[in-house]
Amino acid sequence: MKPRSVFIFLSAVTLLRLVWLAIQGVSAQEAYYWMCGSKMAAAFFDGPPGTAFLVRMIGAATGDSREILRLAWPLFGFIAAWLAWLLARTLYNDLVAGWTVVGLNALPFFNELCVTVGPGIPFMILTLGGMLAAYSAVEGRRLDWILSAALLALACLFRYEAVLVALGLLIAVLSVLRKKEKPDALAAASLILLPAASLWSPLAWNAALDWIPIAGGTFQTWWRPQPGGWTRDLVEYFRQFSFAAGIALAGALVALLWTAWHKQGRARFLLVTAGPASLWALYQFLIGRDFSTAAWIAVVPLLIFLAEAGSRWRWMGVCSSAIVLIALVSSGLLLHEEGLQRAVGKTLAVEMHAASREMPASDGGGFLIAEDADLASLLTIYFKPVTPSEYPPVFVPESPALTSQFGIWPSYGNFIETDKATDEFFTEQKGYNPFIGRHALYMGAELPQTVKGAFSEVKPLRDIRLPDGRRMVIYLCLDYQTLPL
Repeated sequence: MKPRSVFIFLSAVTLLRLVWLAIQGVSAQEAYYWMCGSKMAAAFFDGPPGTAFLVRMIGAATGDSREILRLAWPLFGFIAAWLAWLLARTLYNDLVAGWTVVGLNALPFFNELCVTVGPGIPFMILTLGGMLAAYSAVEGRRLDWILSAALLALACLFRYEAVLVALGLLIAVLSVLRKKEKPDALAAASLILLPAASLWSPLAWNAALDWIPIAGGTFQTWWRPQPGGWTRDLVEYFRQFSFAAGIALAGALVALLWTAWHKQGRARFLLVTAGPASLWALYQFLIGRDFSTAAWIAVVPLLIFLAEAGSRWRWMGVCSSAIVLIALVSSGLLLHEEGLQRAVGKTLAVEMHAASREMPASDGGGFLIAEDADLASLLTIYFKPVTPSEYPPVFVPESPALTSQFGIWPSYGNFIETDKATDEFFTEQKGYNPFIGRHALYMGAELPQTVKGAFSEVKPLRDIRLPDGRRMVIYLCLDYQTLPL
């Protein structure tokens, strides 16, 4: 596929994504990163700060337009697909590059990432750029090691798993030690120092919480398998990649391992860039944890290997077309499901608005609570505060466990320190809670004890039946008193 044909193909696909996105509502993930963009930090509970920083930059350039922000992601998808084509063409030829870009744009996960604000697409752009620069350095442009390491360092600010690509390249650079040769000092230093420098601040932030970001857990939990997780991950794997492509990609990994072991050259480079991420994704898959981001790293190298290996097979066109067709059907089903979820979010916001008009007045005004971080983020889009505040517009229930970024942001259960005693009997108490005595609305499928026990009276106000069969209830919560000790 020639450059002009690729440009026309990607332009058409991007236009379809823009049209789809223009008629859809806001997703919970988009709302969450919009909130993170207004509450910048060195890192976040679920990842590094790159996405929040990018959202904030786009917001500053567009007058805080959420619509323009959302429409930027299909354009980022165009860039990611173009880089995938360019990498395949640099390694092999136009035929391999063409099948690579068509296959990538057919995969469900890629289509979902291209229409949802999040770290996935910027992360892929930077890792693919890092791979291109690394291959250029291998081919003789030695200074491109600095560019490759810099791009991978930036990718680490979107997803920590980008360090796996740098690790694979570093292993390749140091592998010459087996032959008693001197490794490239510039390459080794760049691949170590630049990612380490970009990760220093986020990892320090995580260390304060005893959190291991790339493993999604603490030192005590990151290695433990989750009950039932393997089955759940198997379903998620085929959901993201489709059944046919999922089988093909798994087979490609095995074949790439065998080929790279017996042959030098471009297959070895593909293994270096995809190998560590594939092994990490497989390990996370087997213990029932999130394997997605590491798998995304390996997808393009594996697609390139599949296209190149199949280019010498007479049935390549028929089999590849069948795999692409099945992936496109899976993508359509996934986007249909995504559209239904976005429509449900808007319905819930309308119900919450109506319920807020029925809430009795209280000193300081009422506040809103949602059952989890996704719902709280989604409602935030429709309940933007009139004046800037350190508090999020919608809270999650109080909890002693830190389960989301909402547990770090100021909450209605927090006390504000003061030098004056706030109680004439408990004079040692040097803090007050500005939410005491105020009313609230809680939305959720069930009423948690942490909400029921913190208010003098809680009663159902609205019962909502959703199109997907779920049931949500809005509760009126009167006279907040904080949870008893």
